[in-house]
Amino acid sequence: MTRRLILMFLSLLALGIALLGLWPHAGHEANALLLLMLTLQAAGQAAWHWRNLLLSQLFLGLSLLINLLITCTFLLPESWVGVDHWGALLASLPGDWHIANIRPPILMLLACLGLNCSALLRLRLGLGSAIQLAQISLLMIFAIAADPSLSVASMSLAGFERMTLLSFIGLLLLAQWADLLPALTQMWRRNVLPLIISTMLTFICLLAWQQQSQDENNRINQATYVLGDKIATQLSREINDQLNAMRRFAGFWSLMGQTPTGGEWQRLARSYYKDFDYFQNIAFIDPDSVVTRVFPDKAGNHDVLGIRLFDTQPDTPLRNPLELGIEGHTGIIDLLQGGKGMVSYLPVRNTRDGSILGAIAMVVNLEPLLDKALNSARNEAFAITLSERGSIYIHVGPESRLAPWGHRIPIELPATDLTLGLQPTQQYLAASRGRLPEVTLLTGIMLAYLLFLVIYMYRRVSQEHGIVKNANDALKEEMVRRERLQKEIQWLARHDELTQLPNRRYFLEQVQSFSGKMPLTVMILDIDFFKSINDKLGHLEGDRYLQKIAAVSRAPVEAAGGILARFGGEEFVVCIPECPRAVGRTLAEELRRAVQGAGLPQPATDSVVTVSVGMACVARAPLRLEALLQAADEALYRAKSSGRNQVQVAA
Repeated sequence: MTRRLILMFLSLLALGIALLGLWPHAGHEANALLLLMLTLQAAGQAAWHWRNLLLSQLFLGLSLLINLLITCTFLLPESWVGVDHWGALLASLPGDWHIANIRPPILMLLACLGLNCSALLRLRLGLGSAIQLAQISLLMIFAIAADPSLSVASMSLAGFERMTLLSFIGLLLLAQWADLLPALTQMWRRNVLPLIISTMLTFICLLAWQQQSQDENNRINQATYVLGDKIATQLSREINDQLNAMRRFAGFWSLMGQTPTGGEWQRLARSYYKDFDYFQNIAFIDPDSVVTRVFPDKAGNHDVLGIRLFDTQPDTPLRNPLELGIEGHTGIIDLLQGGKGMVSYLPVRNTRDGSILGAIAMVVNLEPLLDKALNSARNEAFAITLSERGSIYIHVGPESRLAPWGHRIPIELPATDLTLGLQPTQQYLAASRGRLPEVTLLTGIMLAYLLFLVIYMYRRVSQEHGIVKNANDALKEEMVRRERLQKEIQWLARHDELTQLPNRRYFLEQVQSFSGKMPLTVMILDIDFFKSINDKLGHLEGDRYLQKIAAVSRAPVEAAGGILARFGGEEFVVCIPECPRAVGRTLAEELRRAVQGAGLPQPATDSVVTVSVGMACVARAPLRLEALLQAADEALYRAKSSGRNQVQVAA
């Protein structure tokens, strides 16, 4: 219970951190979607630790749905569902909602997805919870260490908000590791190898994602730089072209050797103005800096007629052409007609005597010039500025939702340090950036997860197969042991354990099997004075005597094809098929001598142990075993009555 409370506390603490750090406020309305997903996830995990399965699945399922929708914005090709389509869906919502503003960095989003899935799978080792938590840990490490510029067109989570999200994921991850650790410790042998292999594959996929993201960023960076350089080059070319044209215009009046009349000025200036419609005006200024001619003579241009520029602009470069006979350029200034622009002053000299007749002023308005240079450029995708020494003179395009980076390209113009700034919008980055890095990352994570399951299941099946094999081997050994025991039992049921000879029961069975092998001879051997052996030498010694007598008697009987059995006590019985009476008697004498020759001491006679033998033989069927044994027994009785150590044959 205490452990469950601690784990639930970690989940609720993560929820509190998310609420404090991501609560939506002005300009951050899109945080509401992220906060909703995190809230459901933390609540679902807390319910899981509290073992409320229904609530856990409900909260985690809703959180997973939101997570998958956001993940789709990273993965779906632009040709399927474009950024404009996503934007149209978000445009109806109140506040600052757009595609880049609802997407957290991809690594953190996938970490939340992994936590969600592992909780839904109930942290089961057999379903890959160990590799999921290992992958989330790697994602967290890369999210902390990776360059933030790799997560383009995503939420600009920085500072406190970034720490909030990292802390949230870290606490939920810690709670899941703590919940899984006991089971993982018990089954670490089965998990360690697939965990190492799959973690290494995930690490390689993260490195591949990092490199592909960097390459994709470089591609977009290069493409936007080429566009900016194209615009800057066109601006420079346009201004240089019009400056060369104005030089020809001023040269014409120098060749004329006189100041232009009103009609001539209007006619010639109109042709130049048509070619360069971004001119604010073309003016003629006399040697005293008074504007005497202007084209077009309309709107604000008419107001500059008669103005002495040395009075209104004491530092004007107009002194260069009027006093020194060289060109003068103003750079970016506030035009008398309003707006920002540049003025170039070109001297008009009498070619005959070299006197200065005045100057031609070329007034360029920067805004129409920039519009012309942009031509077909996508104004909605870029913010373009013209600035000089940090002062922005013109801004064209959107002013918000811009990328955190841009290009500053110098424009080669006389007497200026004009710089063109080009900054793409987040929407342009989301539309232009390829999906390959994110597809590679997610595919690699899924392949590593599936590889873990394959190796895990293989090792599990192998271990279970080993257990079954060991059980089968043990069963086989038990069966062999039982079979051996059964044989021993069967053998003991038919043999005498002391002498290893067949017992009475087995003997009777064998005699019945010999019924067709006539003549059949039966002998009964009785050890003489065996009781005195047990009384004086002890039963152990008596057992040894029995074993010895059985050993010396067995060989001749089995050589004759018969069977020797212990009939009980000190008596042995012999049955030999196909044995005539004479042969039987000879074998009986051989047995008697073999026992006597064993030299076993007999305390009753101070001699050696001997046996008395009674023999009976039946020459033809039918076999009446009881009568045959009775005849042999009677013959034995006669042998013992006649002095023992002899063979008696029944009639």
